[in-house]
Amino acid sequence: MSETNETGGAEPDPMADAMADWGAAGVAMGQGDIDDLFGGPEPAAEEGPRRGLEALVGGAVRYERLPMLEIVVDRLARLMTTSSRKFTADNADVVIDRIRPVRVGAFLDTITLPALIGVIRIEEWDGYCLAALDSRLIGSIVDILLGGRRNALQPIEGRPYTPIERTFVEKFVSIIAQDMSKAFESVSPAEFRLERFEITPGYAMITKPTAAALTFRAEITMEGRGGYIDFLLPYTSIEPVRDLLSQEVLGKKQGGDSIWRNHLAEELPRAGIELTAVIERRVMPFSEVAAWQPGSVFVLDRRQEDPIEVYCQGLMVCRAAIASKDERVVLRVEECVIDRSWPGSAPSQDA
Repeated sequence: MSETNETGGAEPDPMADAMADWGAAGVAMGQGDIDDLFGGPEPAAEEGPRRGLEALVGGAVRYERLPMLEIVVDRLARLMTTSSRKFTADNADVVIDRIRPVRVGAFLDTITLPALIGVIRIEEWDGYCLAALDSRLIGSIVDILLGGRRNALQPIEGRPYTPIERTFVEKFVSIIAQDMSKAFESVSPAEFRLERFEITPGYAMITKPTAAALTFRAEITMEGRGGYIDFLLPYTSIEPVRDLLSQEVLGKKQGGDSIWRNHLAEELPRAGIELTAVIERRVMPFSEVAAWQPGSVFVLDRRQEDPIEVYCQGLMVCRAAIASKDERVVLRVEECVIDRSWPGSAPSQDA
């Protein structure tokens, strides 16, 4: 004979009661609850190493060392520190990480949302660059400018930026653009001007996604809070000044310094040289030359008034005519072949 409870009914199911409680209470399930219900979020698959053509096209970027760009970035960090302190009236510090190569598409994929991406126009170079601000930095700037230094920073998540926040950030990025102009003026004068803001990385595509670029991060700290700005400089934008940025020393010139060139220009005209006056060139058999004796006559195919060529170390410098002066044979220059801008005074008429 089977056993039953006192009420004569079956035992209650605890799992059914739990699900009934969710529906009766009207509790909304969040993404975390859904992940827990189905065993947690699916882990991201590890990306294997790129090889061959995939590594060449998919992510590998050849880095060309630009020594002057490193100096410009270091100067930009100092300028941004001064500008941030003036803008926020706070003790702000800016530290810029090392420059590294990246693809434009890969850079945009790494931007953490929500973010504001400033598209900066470089007028003289006919190019663009990007400045992406993270939400922590935007919240810190707005909080400090509104006097909330002692309040806990409220993260900006799941909502669009307000007009006040966009106005504050626009003024701040405009100041940063001016600092970039000052940092690059030692290499080449250029005006960096904020053109627009984008909140979607795909709309901030300033060149093709596979284009090579350089990126660096500026960490900004203000009273224990702050954030970072990620800068992107495509190679196509800095192409007009790539030769200047590749120099190891500012103002380096090819071919030596000016002091040595001036010294050479002063000493070269004083140097002694050997001149050779060629009356005629002729190819003769050796037997005829060997038969020469004192008194032999060698007939030249040239008249007395025809000019002869004067050479210096195999280089023809002038053409001259044979003349006499003070019972001596002289050469009178008829035509100068060497350029008159050559260092030293012009050759004399009589040699």
